[in-house]
Amino acid sequence: MGNMTVYNQLTVSTEECLKTINREIGMKTTCAPFAVKIIEALKTLTVKTEQDALNAANTLLSGLQTLWMGGIVAEDYDKIDFVKRGNSIVPSARVEAFLRAAARKGYRITDTIIAVPKEDAGTTYFKENFYNGDIVYTLEDGRFNPDREVTAKRLVDKYFSKFICRLDVHDTKQNNRVVMTTTEMSIDDILMVASVSEQGLYKSYWEKYKDGNGYFRNRKVVTKELNTGTFWIKWTGEMVNKTIIRRALKRIKEVLPELKEAIYAFEQEDYVEVPETEPDIEIPVKQNVVNVDLFKLTEEQQADAKEMFELFVANPKLAEDKTAEIKERFEKGDNKQDIINDEYAAIMALSKSKAKWEVIRGYFTDEKNQT
Repeated sequence: MGNMTVYNQLTVSTEECLKTINREIGMKTTCAPFAVKIIEALKTLTVKTEQDALNAANTLLSGLQTLWMGGIVAEDYDKIDFVKRGNSIVPSARVEAFLRAAARKGYRITDTIIAVPKEDAGTTYFKENFYNGDIVYTLEDGRFNPDREVTAKRLVDKYFSKFICRLDVHDTKQNNRVVMTTTEMSIDDILMVASVSEQGLYKSYWEKYKDGNGYFRNRKVVTKELNTGTFWIKWTGEMVNKTIIRRALKRIKEVLPELKEAIYAFEQEDYVEVPETEPDIEIPVKQNVVNVDLFKLTEEQQADAKEMFELFVANPKLAEDKTAEIKERFEKGDNKQDIINDEYAAIMALSKSKAKWEVIRGYFTDEKNQT
């Protein structure tokens, strides 16, 4: 096996696949079904060169390490999807995998998600109450329309007005509630996410164009043709739940740093930037973005940078991958401000490492002397 590439070692057999994962990222497991899913996913790729194989192996292993660091293990294989993105495979955790990871850390998270038809928009919501000094949210559910099955067609037809979510987090060791939080997403918010994913509702493709400054950039063209066979078509309800739970977890992350890595692992996804206009229109990848100033970060941006630094400390390979990713974007000719907007947290975190900052500092001008 010594002369085989990592990609070949991952695909030659289930036993060798598991050995390779253990050797490369330290994830020990004997779960054969987990290896079978990985092998089947990797073999859907078109690998023609050594670079193709290297990229595929690195992307998969980086994603697996992120899940593992977050407490999602090989035995959760039935709740892990291996998503084809371009010519690589990205592991993606379902809701149940995240809930299992939280349980292993001593927290039971109960989610209540309600799809609200248009007729019930004003009568179905979570009501805030005070009980024994705590805020508790109870469901007010005035149903005029009892049919709430979530399907792709109903999303497209805007059958629903919104989706509401309540997360109730209990510390199983102390046997008490830690926090209860709620959030909601309008049907338009859900459709934005569902429309741009490679596994989304609509078929799409990328094309190059020249912007007003003469730079070649990419833009995504989203069509009105349904993307038959994708996650958002086959498992619409699961994808809606995953999307709204991610939003609800923002507060959980603040009050429970113990779950930070599990939440980070769950937040990894295959979708890209959200468009602002209807499908069947050419959509620039970036529109109306408020540019990030590395010297005047907002409190939220500073918190993002601190969190990213802590993740890099816990997961050095993630820092290496992010350094390579940023470097690759510069080498491809991406606009510097776009890179800063996307990667400000990672840039600030990497600037704390002399070795890693040395790799990318040359792509900055004023930033390299002041960051």
